[in-house]
Parts: sequence; structure tokens; C-alpha cells
Amino acid sequence: MKQYKCQRCLSSNFWKTSDGRLKCKNCRYIFTPKPNPFNLQNELIEDIVSEFLLEHSTNLILERIEISKYKLLKLLNLLRKLMAKDLPFFEGKENQFENKDLVLGIGFQEGKVFAQVIPDLKSPEIERKYQGLVFKNSFHRLKREGGRRIDVLEGFWGYLKRKLSAKGGVRKERFPFYLAEYSWRYNHRKLSFKEQKNYLLKILFDYFNQNSNFV
Repeated sequence: MKQYKCQRCLSSNFWKTSDGRLKCKNCRYIFTPKPNPFNLQNELIEDIVSEFLLEHSTNLILERIEISKYKLLKLLNLLRKLMAKDLPFFEGKENQFENKDLVLGIGFQEGKVFAQVIPDLKSPEIERKYQGLVFKNSFHRLKREGGRRIDVLEGFWGYLKRKLSAKGGVRKERFPFYLAEYSWRYNHRKLSFKEQKNYLLKILFDYFNQNSNFV
């Protein structure tokens, strides 16, 4: 029961009522516990994660699974944010489009590739974080190094370019999280579908457990 917190006083101590609800021992507030912030059964969440990994469109998922479009979009956005946390140096901010021309930093750190919007080209952190820049749809090396690392970065940029082109259009405030999604997919491309699904479900349910202030 301590996975929940009272909506009114944030206490974690409850009695269980005869009808299955919880009654706060501190303020006596009675509520029905929810399995997660979306109030969806775990089996349904697993189905949505499967559809997401298969890169099915929002409309197709809505046809296959009984869920509101609002909840689905919220859950998909959360998945992308959690994917982003698996990347080095991630910064997903809505003000990342100050430059007239979009510039991406492409990096390889801790055995993972990633792409991020660069809002300030004068930042001294650029050469520390990234090995390459993408400007006007072309990849440019930042450092004089070759071998496997550059091959990986160029391969990743080719993959990312194909994925973004196929996407058609993305709202600019969501764009950093789509970069995170495709970075995550590329980093885990050698895992089986089942392994990818289990990985995503674990970080998702870990998030639910760590942010259990919901009723």
C-alpha cells in the first residue's frame, strides 16, 4: 500500500476498506487506488509499448487498442522522455530553436550515440559533447578522428535522416524527444523485440514506482 500517497496530505499510511478503496490514516480521505498515473491496466500498457516499438502510427494504435487519444499521446511522450534519460548530456527544452538554421550535435559517449539540438553554437561545451555537427542536412566532423567511432556516427546520421524523413513532420517543441527516441532505437537495435520491450517496460514501471504520488 505504501506505493500510493494521499492526494490531500501526502501520507503513505492507509486502511483498506471493504470495497477495495484506501482510507488515509492521517486525514481520513477515501479514494480508489490507480495502478499508474494513466489508470490503465498493465496488460494494456504492454500492448501500447509493443505497438510503439513497431512504429505504428497513433491512428493505427487507436484502432487496435481502446484508449483515448489524449492518454495515448501522453503515454507516448512519457516513453520518449524516459528514452532520453538513457542518453548522455540530454537536454530537451522547448527553447532550443533560437537559431534560424537548425543545427544538430551528433555524439558518441559511454558507448551510446545520440543527437541533440544545439541552441548556442558559441558554447564551449560543443567539442566536449559532440564529435560531429549536422547543418543543412549534411554531417560534418568536429574532431580529427577516424576509425570505428566516425563510422558509427555517420551510420547513425544516415539512420536518423531516414527516420525523420519518413516521419513527415514533428511539432518543434517535441522534436528533441523524437531525436531521443531514434537515438535509443539505434543504440538498442541489436536487441530482440522482446528484449527492447522488456527494457522499456522496466524503465516505465520504475518511473511509476518512483513517482507514486497519484490516486
